[in-house]
Amino acid sequence: MSQNNVNEAEYEKLRNLLRFYYAQYRYNLAAGGAGGVGKVPHPDANTSQYDLKENLAQFHLEKFQRERLQIGNMQFEIIFCGQRGQMGSDPNTFIWLYGTTVGLYLHQSSSQGHAGAKTNKPFEDFFTWDNPYQEPTTLYVGEGGKAGTNYNKYGSYKFADLGLGESTPITDQLKDLYAKLQKLNVEAKEAQHEPAERIPTPPEEQTPAPIDVNVPHNWILFGAPGTGKSYTINKNAEQYPRRRVTFHPDYTYAQFVGSYKPVVSEKSGSGITYSFVPGPFIETLMGALDEPNTPHILIIEEINRADPGAVFGDVFQLLDRDDSGNSEYSVHSSPELKNYLQKELTDAAKSNLYALINIIAERNGDSTEAQDCGEIAIPNNMYIWASMNSADQGVFPMDTAFKRRWAFQYLTIDGNLAEPKNADGSILSSHWDEIRTNINRILKDEGQDIPEDKLLGRYFLSSDERTASNIVQAFSSKVIMYLFEDAARYCRSRIFKTDGLQGQLYLSDLLSNLDTGKSNLGIFAKPLVTLDTATEPEESDLGITEETAGESGNLESSESSKEFAA
Repeated sequence: MSQNNVNEAEYEKLRNLLRFYYAQYRYNLAAGGAGGVGKVPHPDANTSQYDLKENLAQFHLEKFQRERLQIGNMQFEIIFCGQRGQMGSDPNTFIWLYGTTVGLYLHQSSSQGHAGAKTNKPFEDFFTWDNPYQEPTTLYVGEGGKAGTNYNKYGSYKFADLGLGESTPITDQLKDLYAKLQKLNVEAKEAQHEPAERIPTPPEEQTPAPIDVNVPHNWILFGAPGTGKSYTINKNAEQYPRRRVTFHPDYTYAQFVGSYKPVVSEKSGSGITYSFVPGPFIETLMGALDEPNTPHILIIEEINRADPGAVFGDVFQLLDRDDSGNSEYSVHSSPELKNYLQKELTDAAKSNLYALINIIAERNGDSTEAQDCGEIAIPNNMYIWASMNSADQGVFPMDTAFKRRWAFQYLTIDGNLAEPKNADGSILSSHWDEIRTNINRILKDEGQDIPEDKLLGRYFLSSDERTASNIVQAFSSKVIMYLFEDAARYCRSRIFKTDGLQGQLYLSDLLSNLDTGKSNLGIFAKPLVTLDTATEPEESDLGITEETAGESGNLESSESSKEFAA
């Protein structure tokens, strides 16, 4: 993306991030210096003496407390030094360009602060941008790695030149910094997907391009055989710690989560003893808790070849994620699992688990005394990605409650993700309840005895999924897929738009033709949303031809999607 394509809102987001970073360091400098200060910008620090959320809100960064900050195609986190997350000096505290080794550093000596220093000034008193000589004066663009930190690898900028003042116009230096970060972000992502050896493949054997690592936490990729589902998942997961399991009809909860099993023991007179043996779910969870800044991925091949509800059991509840990707709720550990975690988790992993459980408990108004591994939850760096073959006939059905906790993405027969061509998330977000109500009305009017529990509830999409930035993907992967494969499965030709259709209606036709510029969203039989008729384009058919529609001529369910997630 060139500078010409960057809007002012994106520049302002970056400027707000730098404003908070700058002001936060100055605040900590006055309150005790780098490291060792009790007033810390960290949501889990029990000794924090100010309201972090309130301070972030002053820079329009409220969500940054619990999730990454999205700016254009980039994501940012602040990595704080120390166990308690203090604002520290190089290289301990920095702004991380997520998914890369790039960071924004202050490179301030810890001696800049004084032990025992205090301040009673409110946080907003440190929003001063008019003194170019007060520390910190310089922002460095550098790189961190196992060998150390090269804080100045990509150059530096004077804060005075970045235009942090409230009424200051966007400066050329800020634009230059934005462009530099964009370039480094693209290069890092391209390097991650670079094959070890460049071996040319014939056109008919070309594999689909992997999508960016920034994909949903609970992600199911589905499609016909040979569309590249496993390849796409593998390419996204290859640079991270991962575990793989393949579901089959006899696969069980005990294998997936863990159970007591006989194991060989030299201490036992019989040579055999019983102990808890973790499954891939618990092994991945333990790794994620031990390395909270590293994505840990559990890959499930053929997720619908086993009974997913039975395999997940009580950990199914952990699939509900909050805005930051952590579990919304926790579940009790069995006595065997509790004892195993107490023995095998590192101290750091236990600390991270306890902090996560306490956050969940406080949010839900429960007791926060969870310091014994008696509860577990999924942290935001644990991802569960799965593949599913939509043509399999001997598969287990997934109930709606299970499917709603996943983001589904459909790979077409050409190995490409079916994505909307013209969908504005702000329209779907602002008109969600109107759209939902009208879909329900169509289902009741045109469906064949569709029961009430098949209609869309107000919270079918979560509050985070209903935001303008997320709703296009959620509407495509959840609402459209649910209607096509479940609620409207036997009345598709009356629910969806079939004008000019020659042949069979495929799910990929609906996903790729979603159009928020039309009152019927380009795919429904009747209008769903009130738009400005003066600007609304004329209706056109789905653009399906004999070549793309297949030879069947049947508007209803096809063999290629038979029994998918029934």
